[in-house]
Amino acid sequence: MSSFVPQVLNQRFYSDGMSEKHQQSLLSWLVAVVTLTSYTGFVNILYALFIGSFFSRTCLYVLLALWATRFLPAKPLLWEAFCGCWIFRTWREYFHYSYLQEAEIDRKQHYIFAEFPHGVIPLSPILATTHRCNVAPGWSVYALAATNVFKVPYLRHLTTWWGGLPATPDNFKLLLKRGGVAVIVGGIAEMYMKDPRKERIKLLNRKGFVRVAVETGTSIIPVYHFGSTQTLGAWPQSAAAAGLSRKYRVAIGFPIGRWLTPVPHQVQFFQVAGAPIPVPRVDPADKEAFSKAVDEVHAKVVDAVKGLYDRHKAEYGWEDRPLVIE
Repeated sequence: MSSFVPQVLNQRFYSDGMSEKHQQSLLSWLVAVVTLTSYTGFVNILYALFIGSFFSRTCLYVLLALWATRFLPAKPLLWEAFCGCWIFRTWREYFHYSYLQEAEIDRKQHYIFAEFPHGVIPLSPILATTHRCNVAPGWSVYALAATNVFKVPYLRHLTTWWGGLPATPDNFKLLLKRGGVAVIVGGIAEMYMKDPRKERIKLLNRKGFVRVAVETGTSIIPVYHFGSTQTLGAWPQSAAAAGLSRKYRVAIGFPIGRWLTPVPHQVQFFQVAGAPIPVPRVDPADKEAFSKAVDEVHAKVVDAVKGLYDRHKAEYGWEDRPLVIE
């Protein structure tokens, strides 16, 4: 879900012609708040409708209608017309979305974009997708998402239209044949890693994406989304919730933002992308050589992500906020 435009390298650009001091209009802000919350708070809405269905036929009928959409085909995959609609511009304005590239990217190549952090809901990567569809139509970068997302009505369609498929090895390799693939490496675990003094990401034991990269010989581009951890908190923020989420591969709890609601805090998003990391192609049948290559590439990714963060944290105003890779 990354957004890259062939402009001057190592320079920060704001999307949609915004300036550094851009002020969002009231209409745009209202549209952003309502539509964003319909996404970030959809699980809350489902729970409210479920409880209300015991007392109101209207709630019951709305709940059943929403649930029935699970049986509608979730197509098309990466719907550019949808991604390019005006509503997502209001989202980009709400978060004053900006981006920076450190190296040229060949759009004819298929890359794996290793993205960090997940946050409670990965809004910055979503905005990156909508922006890319506007400025670089035809450049296909797909995404992998938690399998259980595709069991939830409304969210399954949105995720598909944004280019996502369930995160399985087969889907990963399938999408790589069609284009680039964005992987939010830390996944659900990072929902419960919010810290007031430092950035925490999950990477040291995450090698699945590297195995696919080595098996296919696909270069990896590290991407960091500054601000992703600040939009929402997860309730409950506990070891128990984190453990259950990992066990059942589904988010446990509710997103909490402004006014103790699912409305995201209005922080700036700043996406930075590093240079592609070359990856050798090694046959998995040669277990020793394959394992060695995976470890070597993984170590390069860890170093690249750390360096990417350290080079740009001051520009985001986070000089004193270190990155901890776990």
